[in-house]
Amino acid sequence: MALGALGTTGYLRQEDSLQFGLSTHFTSGAWVTALVEGGQFYAQDQGYDFNLFPTGGESQKQISDIRQMVNQGYDGIVLIPFNSEAIASVVEEAANAGVPVITCDIDAATPADLMHISWNDERATQRATEMLISNLREQKPDQDQYTLLEVRAPPGRDIARLRHEPFVNTIEQTEGFEVAGTVVGDWVRSTAKQRVQEWVNANEVPDGVYSANFGMSLGALSALREMGATAPRGEDGHVVMTQLDGSKNTHEAIKNGFIDGAVDQPNYFYAPLAFAWLERVVNQGEDVLPDVGSTVVSGKGADRETTTANATTTAATQQQASITIDPAMHKGVELWQEPIWSPATVGEALGHRQFVTDHVVITEENADAPYLWGNIWSPGESVEN
Repeated sequence: MALGALGTTGYLRQEDSLQFGLSTHFTSGAWVTALVEGGQFYAQDQGYDFNLFPTGGESQKQISDIRQMVNQGYDGIVLIPFNSEAIASVVEEAANAGVPVITCDIDAATPADLMHISWNDERATQRATEMLISNLREQKPDQDQYTLLEVRAPPGRDIARLRHEPFVNTIEQTEGFEVAGTVVGDWVRSTAKQRVQEWVNANEVPDGVYSANFGMSLGALSALREMGATAPRGEDGHVVMTQLDGSKNTHEAIKNGFIDGAVDQPNYFYAPLAFAWLERVVNQGEDVLPDVGSTVVSGKGADRETTTANATTTAATQQQASITIDPAMHKGVELWQEPIWSPATVGEALGHRQFVTDHVVITEENADAPYLWGNIWSPGESVEN
């Protein structure tokens, strides 16, 4: 079976104006709001006949919404699933009815998902771990042994595993570093704060802390602060902290020297990229999608082939494609001005393409940058439907 195809070789637009829908699991919280509003703004700019379908975290409502869009003849659907397995069969129904579906952030477990757009959690975790190691060696050069505390997500979901295993494996292979403890923060600030306080009370203040998302990192920082165990970068007693995902409060902590770095997602590009690819598919057919193994960059140039050298310096021909999200004014900034998603690589999993974006490393050097979603969307924001 071809990638992302269930008997469909192309799609036909229904009317002059493309009718697209965006189905999302949640619509509250700054991170999700940036993801969803990025899609809303892009659809508005492109003049699509667009509707948003929020589910409130109910798989059955999401399934019903997708069937509604199929029955009403939508040209395409951008989907942020609540449950990868539960949504699979209705994605297959849509594909069989000639309605292409592209997922963002969370995958759908079916080859009928035309393409999935997100970052690589493992690669990001590896980068955050490397930052933690290098910062500790630089800031505490007189030590030859370092103790670390991990604040991880609850086991059970792939995302929790992917944000845990690369950290543990890298530390195990690094001389002088030890994971002294792991606490489960449940993804939220309050739980992480409590668990870190309990762990430090029973042990000692670690040299460094790695957290699997920004909420848990801010919880760990609050715990250390209440226990009198914080100091800015460069001062005695500083606990080196790195994490996945930025946020407005994270950027403030980085600028003030209490968090050392974060690895962030280009989340407000995910849905615009999905819509841009859907429009190409509707107008030109499924073959327009980038090949597995290719690289996609931002740019208006025609798709082209480039010759690159691989790790063994053997020349290899690699397919390279391009796609552009034009900047536009939204929320007081020129949104999408900096194509922080590029380059992306195209892989394969669950029988369909995986469009894997680049990530952004946040340090004190760029914590004020206008291209970071946390400097555009504030804590507590929700999608206006």
